[in-house]
Order: sequence, then C-alpha cells, then structure tokens
Amino acid sequence: MKAVKIIGRILLILVKLSAVLSLAIILYFLIPPLYNRYIIYPELEHERALLWKKYKKPQQSTKHTDYKGVLHSHTYRSHDSRGILSEIIPAAKKAKLNFIFLVDHRLSDLDTFPRGIHGTFNDIVIESGTESPGPSMMVTPLRNVVLDWKSDRNQLIHNVVKNGGMVFYLHSEDSHDWANPDYQGMEIYNIHSDLIDEKSPLKFLINGMLNSGVNRHWSYRELFDEQTKIIVLWDSLNNHRKIVGMAAVDAHNNQSLRARYLKNGKVEWVGPNAKTLSITEPGWKEKLLFGKPDIAGWTFKMELDTYFHSFNFANTHIFGDTLSSRALKNELVKGHAYISFESLAEANGFQFVSSDSSGKINAVMGDLIQSKNVFRLKATSPFPVKFELYQNGKIIDSKEDSYDYEFQTKNKKGNYRIVARLKFRKEWLPWVYTNPIYVY
Repeated sequence: MKAVKIIGRILLILVKLSAVLSLAIILYFLIPPLYNRYIIYPELEHERALLWKKYKKPQQSTKHTDYKGVLHSHTYRSHDSRGILSEIIPAAKKAKLNFIFLVDHRLSDLDTFPRGIHGTFNDIVIESGTESPGPSMMVTPLRNVVLDWKSDRNQLIHNVVKNGGMVFYLHSEDSHDWANPDYQGMEIYNIHSDLIDEKSPLKFLINGMLNSGVNRHWSYRELFDEQTKIIVLWDSLNNHRKIVGMAAVDAHNNQSLRARYLKNGKVEWVGPNAKTLSITEPGWKEKLLFGKPDIAGWTFKMELDTYFHSFNFANTHIFGDTLSSRALKNELVKGHAYISFESLAEANGFQFVSSDSSGKINAVMGDLIQSKNVFRLKATSPFPVKFELYQNGKIIDSKEDSYDYEFQTKNKKGNYRIVARLKFRKEWLPWVYTNPIYVY
C-alpha cells in the first residue's frame, strides 16, 4: 500500500512537471508575438505614420519615368502555386505596381514561350519567364521560342541573351557559375532566401499567424536580415564587369490552409506549397468554417503569405521611357534600377546621378562614365534617410537624416552605389539599394 502511494505521488509530480513544461513551451512561443501585437507593432505603425507625413516630392533629375514592379513571381503554372490572374491583378494594383516578371517553374524539358500569363492587364505589364532547374535562373526570352533544358546550360544562356532576352541568377545564396560571361544580373535580395536563414522558422510562423491582420506587414519584417554575404559577392563581381542587382519577391501565395468546393460538390483542402491535403464530402467543419467564396473560389483561408504583402515588401524600380516588357528589360540590364522595401515607405522619386562641373546630369545609376566628366555624385530621397556611399563595396561616406546628398569624386575611379536607411525605433533600417554608377 505504501509503495502504491509513493508511485501515485511520483506520477502526480510528473503530471505537474509536464503541465509546467507544456505551459513554459506555450509561453515561449506566444509571448513574443503577443508582445509584438500589442507593444512593438503599434509603436512601429505610429513611427511609420509620422515618417509618411515628412514626404517631400523630389525634383526630377531626368526625363525618365520611375516604374515600380516585382521580379520573380509565380502562378498556377508552377507546381507549388495556385495563383490566378484574378488574385494577382488586385494585389498588384493595391501595391501600386507597373509590371510583374513571372518565372514559373518548368513543366517539361521543352519550354515554349511565351507561356502562362503574358500581356498587359489593367495597365500592369506581365511578362512570362521560367525559373530554371538548379542552379536557379530567371530566363526571359522575350520572343517566340522553345528552350530545351537538357541542352548545354552555358550555350542556352548565351543564345537567350544574344537574341535579346534576359537571364538573371536567382537564389544567390546558392552556387552559380559566377564567371559566366553572359548572364546580366542577380538577386541581391529574395524573400525566400531571407526566410531560410531564420534560426527559428516556427517562431516566424506563429508570429505571422497571430499578427496576420493589420500587422501582417510588420510580421513580414520579422524575417528581414540584411543579406550582407550576397551584397559582398555582388560588389566583388561588379569589380570585374557590370552585374545588375534586383530584388525578388518569390511570390507563390502558397503558405496557407485553404478550402473550396469542387464542381462535383466535394471539398478540396489545400495546404502549404499548394498541395492537396484531402478531397472529402462537406461536413460539420465546412458548415462551421466556410464563408462566401472569394474571387478565386476559396471559401476558407488561413494565409501566411499573400500576393499583396509580397508585392508590397521588396520592389525593383526601373527608370525608362516606355511601359513595355521589352523596354523595361532593356533598362534593367543597363542597371537603370534600384531596389526598395516598400512596406516601410514608398520610394518613388528616389534618384542617384552624377553631374559635371556645371551641374548638368551626365549619368544615372547603371551608367559607365569617365572620371574626368564626373564632378559630383548626387542622391535625392522623398523621405529623410541616412545616405551611405559605397565605393567598390566599401563605405566611404555617410550623411544622416537628410533628403539630399552630394559627394565630390575628385577624379576617383570606382563603382559607386548608395544605401539609404530609414530610422525606426532608433535603428537605421535598409530601405533603398541603388545599382552602381561606374566611374572609369
């Protein structure tokens, strides 16, 4: 009898310890997102609102238009997405995009272009392309052609570029043939690349779910880490030849739990990466959870990523005269572009140029210009920022809390680029990365 009591006490202690441990685990994962929800994110939202009131429209230095868009996005043509045009266009309009360059995964070894969604929809230019099998590339031929992915990779790149197409390396954290002479640029930021370096993806997931309403844009920011290794690589490559930097949203709209009615009356439940979890007859849970179908037919959704929040997170701005896929491509490969993180603030109006001794603009980001013709480098921002000037990858000058920046090159050769940072909670967060001006 005594032994039974001892065993009972031990079991009771174990139960209590298990309960305490379970509570500790729950609190470990819940306290940070709840603190974000009620303390941190309201503070950030207040700071952002105050910042937006400081907007000043910059004087336009050039005649080119600043077109904002996204590169590296996916649709139903990829195996891991269900995205359709009726979802993409409203999200793009809300994010104030002018263009989208798609890179859906290949469906077979023979790839026919143009493919998938292609054209102008509600004033938004959409160009089709493919994210090639590893090592990943954004291949955009911009013409009617069939590519054979089993052919020699270097020859394929050469042929696409030679015939007026575009090839950018994707997922720059991976190995690539960086010495290849034909590719034109690379991702210097990718949302997916930023996600995979998280030490605790589960924390990010829980935070995103608990802050999925008005705070979703701040929960996205939780995964942000400045991609310093990739930036260093980009700078080193630019010391040999022009390699254009771009931002990638890698949007799939697929990290979610969704459900919809099929034509036969059954219900399809779809989980992460757009995979079907089950097809069942509707029952009590469907009656409890389902609402009115959205524009894509989904009657239930719990989403972590959305097209809008991806489109509004990292953008590539391209300076050009015409809003067409061909014209945008031509300007992008020249490096007439910068990247921005738009959930912090809209960057339209940001400029980085060089001028001669008389003050005349003679080069914009991406241009090559002789050192004897460059007297001053100038940058302008619609918001007060910390300007950082980099020469050949090393910071050489900075100026805080200013709308304008000037630097006399004094005939110094090198690749010059700007990083502009916005101040939030006493921290200067990266907001704009320009492509370099090449002074030779």
